[in-house]
Amino acid sequence: MLDPAIVTALVHPVQGADGLSSEDEALLAMVAEGKPIKAIAATRGTTPAAVSDDVERVFVTIAKGVTDGDGQALRRLRRLHEAIVEREEQGETLSRLLPGGVAERLIQGGTAIGEAERLDVTILMSDIRGYSRIAEHADPTSLAQQLNRHRAEMNRAILSEGGTVMQYVGDAVMAVFGAPAPQPDHADRSLAAAMAMHAAQATVNDEWDLVGLPAFGLGIGLSTGEVAAALLGSEERLEYTVVGDAVNLAQRLQQLGEPGQTVLSETTWAALRGRPEGAERLDPQLVKGRDSAVAPYRIGPPLALRSFP
Repeated sequence: MLDPAIVTALVHPVQGADGLSSEDEALLAMVAEGKPIKAIAATRGTTPAAVSDDVERVFVTIAKGVTDGDGQALRRLRRLHEAIVEREEQGETLSRLLPGGVAERLIQGGTAIGEAERLDVTILMSDIRGYSRIAEHADPTSLAQQLNRHRAEMNRAILSEGGTVMQYVGDAVMAVFGAPAPQPDHADRSLAAAMAMHAAQATVNDEWDLVGLPAFGLGIGLSTGEVAAALLGSEERLEYTVVGDAVNLAQRLQQLGEPGQTVLSETTWAALRGRPEGAERLDPQLVKGRDSAVAPYRIGPPLALRSFP
């Protein structure tokens, strides 16, 4: 949030001293806060075109005051500049802390903290097989470098298919397709991302093998369903979260995949517009945390990985 003192000083230094009405000052405050023209129009019960005209008129008035040497107008212009700079700095901070697209929606007023929306999505969960054993034998500094490279490659593969990277937890990666912006083909995108993740990691494994580093083998789970997506936390710390059975199921399904394999829920398989050949239908089975059995599909041959002696 912008510093209230900046906005207050911007719009109420000496009311009306430079020819602005109280309505003009309220308009200027909304502009300083970064509200879009359409949002301002909705608030004022008018049209975007009318708001644009009013904004232009207010700016011309301030500019004329500055030209005429009006100290009040000059102070108002400086405050407006401070508000814009602060908002841009906040935007940069949010972009680093929140998944792609979420920060922009928050800044533009499209997402409110604590407000949940229902979305049909596909969740992707990946996990490095045998990571605990790798960590047991690895030099921590070297392992950290491997994890950093791994995450960069996974991030690139997910983003290339329009996915949103939600979080990294140790050696696991969680992503969502279809949020924050809906995607009608989120199931296909998630599968394409999973295949790209396996391919990218295989390339990196070949490089690591040349220098004697252990390979990372991924098991990936995909689950499609309705979730509640929300921006949770406070102004000091925010987290974009998706909650629902699809999230939990994706976590369980990835455990059924050997290195190099992707396991899809029945709903994900049904949602695919293009289904790959060679998929293996697994027998119905119970997974932890669910009362009903699942009969998922598994894709990809298991990979032979170099490990520590």
